[in-house]
Amino acid sequence: MTVKKYRNTKDISYYMCDRTHTLTLPMLVNLTLEVSGEQSEALGLGEEIMQEKGYSWIILQYEFEIDRFPRNKETIEIETYATEYNKLFCYRDFIIRDLQGNVLITIHSTFALFDFTKRKMARLPEEIVTPYKAIFNKRVKRTPKPLDIDEEKAYSQPFYVRYFDIDTNQHVNNSKYLDWTLNTLGGEFLKKHKLIYANVKFDKEVCEGQMIESYVSITENKESSISAHKIRTQGLTNCSASFKWENIEQ
Repeated sequence: MTVKKYRNTKDISYYMCDRTHTLTLPMLVNLTLEVSGEQSEALGLGEEIMQEKGYSWIILQYEFEIDRFPRNKETIEIETYATEYNKLFCYRDFIIRDLQGNVLITIHSTFALFDFTKRKMARLPEEIVTPYKAIFNKRVKRTPKPLDIDEEKAYSQPFYVRYFDIDTNQHVNNSKYLDWTLNTLGGEFLKKHKLIYANVKFDKEVCEGQMIESYVSITENKESSISAHKIRTQGLTNCSASFKWENIEQ
């Protein structure tokens, strides 16, 4: 069975970019989820239908392989498809290309189905996964975990979870976690480094009104740097991430 692929083009606008006219990682995530949502709508499994069934998709992990980020006013093509699934998890890839067909970014993601009534992950019903034509594999994929922070070198910054951080799924939008991790690095670091790899794992959701602590430790060498991150509330880890950065010559 051939997996069902979906693709669409997106124009990069100034409000999606940072001061260097480059698309940000949080905005990239929002664009990819928009395209996967379009595929679900086309298959008759859009957000409203899923909510009527009592479900919503939640993201458990992302792995990003980055050649370069798109630029302001650039048009990109985003292709997505569900690759595999088992009883609990669905695996989806995203390929971001420029209009010449060059692959800019590859994303591997892990999704699960959340049951609103039971407030926990649900088994994947066949009628929900079959339209995507993903391959069933009963084995759970062992995706690499983000690197742990160095507790001795780590520092943190607090962030307040606001009303507008909650999206239509009634959860904190995943892009907000990326905002919190990246902002903790500070402007001086971000200006001198280019992101080339990211691994982000979502463990436990945060809620409106909570105060989170975003921790980071940085390991630097001559050509690249690694930043390891944890978002915590009341001693619990809500999100873990590690980023690999290429040092930019000044």
